[in-house]
Amino acid sequence: MKQLGIAAILALAVSAAAYGDVLVLTQPVINALTPIDSVPSSTQLTGVFNGSELEALNNLRLIALSQGSVDLGVQLRAIRALPQYCQAPCATHDAHVALETIAATPRYRDARRGSDLLVLRAAIEALGVLRIPGDVVLLLSQLDHPSRDLRAATAHALRDLGNTQAIPALRARYQQEQVQQVRIAISDALRVLGQPIQ
Repeated sequence: MKQLGIAAILALAVSAAAYGDVLVLTQPVINALTPIDSVPSSTQLTGVFNGSELEALNNLRLIALSQGSVDLGVQLRAIRALPQYCQAPCATHDAHVALETIAATPRYRDARRGSDLLVLRAAIEALGVLRIPGDVVLLLSQLDHPSRDLRAATAHALRDLGNTQAIPALRARYQQEQVQQVRIAISDALRVLGQPIQ
């Protein structure tokens, strides 16, 4: 990571414990959220947030919703870590609400390229991991996105969601999809949902 990125993050850091809407980005937090190859476990993240799951969830939510005020890599890993903190009933849990907010925010929802598109993709993927049946409507709205990568990520999220209500829209998208990457993702989603392409 560039030193400038870390410096910008540290400029936003608050060294005191955070409860509520104060974002804490101490060096251990930054270290936990910067590995490229994996998302830290909830145990690791809770540990860097003073051993408090509530503090970890609050801060991950704030980082995820930061709208570009923190390093993009840190924001993406915070988004991907949020599902680990979702407890039943997850549909109304802060982690889920944060992911829905990202996916519905025009800045991200309408993104066509760049970092905002990456944030949207991470939120779409995380929503699939949560497997909340009601998210099918939000996810289906992204099947026609101009970005092939986002269409493929949406198909994977719908597969992970496991809601068979997605089958007609997936089949319709498959019929008009020109990009092989997306066709493969849709075919995989339909196979998992029990409706393989004929």
